[in-house]
Amino acid sequence: MLIELLFYAVFLGQIFLVSVYYPRKIINRNRYVLQKYPASEYPKLYLNSYYADPVKVIKKGLRLYAVLNGIIAIFGLGILAAMAMSGYLPSTIKESEDLIFVLFFFALQMIPHILMELSSWRWYKLMREAQTSTTRTADLKPRRLFDFISPFFVALALSLYMAWVVVYIHAHKDVSPWVWNQYVSLIGITAINLLFAFTIFVFIKGKKTDPYQAKQDQLKHIGAVVKIHVFSSIGMSLFLIIMELVNVYRLDMFEPVFMGAYLQLMTVFGLGTMLRSVNIKDIDFSVYREDVSPA
Repeated sequence: MLIELLFYAVFLGQIFLVSVYYPRKIINRNRYVLQKYPASEYPKLYLNSYYADPVKVIKKGLRLYAVLNGIIAIFGLGILAAMAMSGYLPSTIKESEDLIFVLFFFALQMIPHILMELSSWRWYKLMREAQTSTTRTADLKPRRLFDFISPFFVALALSLYMAWVVVYIHAHKDVSPWVWNQYVSLIGITAINLLFAFTIFVFIKGKKTDPYQAKQDQLKHIGAVVKIHVFSSIGMSLFLIIMELVNVYRLDMFEPVFMGAYLQLMTVFGLGTMLRSVNIKDIDFSVYREDVSPA
């Protein structure tokens, strides 16, 4: 009974956090910008090479984002209601091989956030295309990884990744020969960590996504990206180690709870870190005025 209650609590928390709380913060953040920094006074913020009415497009996108998150939240509550009414026991999810549904629902929850991110990426691409200035600036001081995060966390991320590799190989040492999914696990997790490292490198060494962004705001954004990816690597390795121990000690009934809690923590370290690190009220919007040169 305790496992069932824990699962319902964790799943409800996941619905609220991913499909209600953070979407509301993101929508309020964008509405604040639209109201506080209108196109009439900050034209460069809405400069675009494709849309005739950029403000209308933004508002339409926010409405779609809100509707999608609302539908997914209601769908999640419906799943829980169906479980409760049918007498389905969440503690048997792993045993019944239904664990994929936990990951499926989280993936479904992430769709509006991914669409929002892709929309933002395309917006900045069009903004760069519409930029008429040919002036380019570069920092005299090169940006380095440890300008944005403590070496301790980088070392911790590397150590935990290597610890997971050791634990994984040890846990599967009696399986001979290995089957394809065991190789895929090792290669896949290694590839994800390499992708994290590559993304960090691109943001530190690459050009600004927003061509008008003030230098200090750019540094804050880079810092948030670096922290998100390093902390995600740490969290992923810890979770994988815990899952291996769950399998070794046959605690399968707790696996859905651990997975739900992990997905929420990754959301807090992902979306949460970005929103906390880049406070909308601290951004220098003066660079988007007509009479201000690009930073």
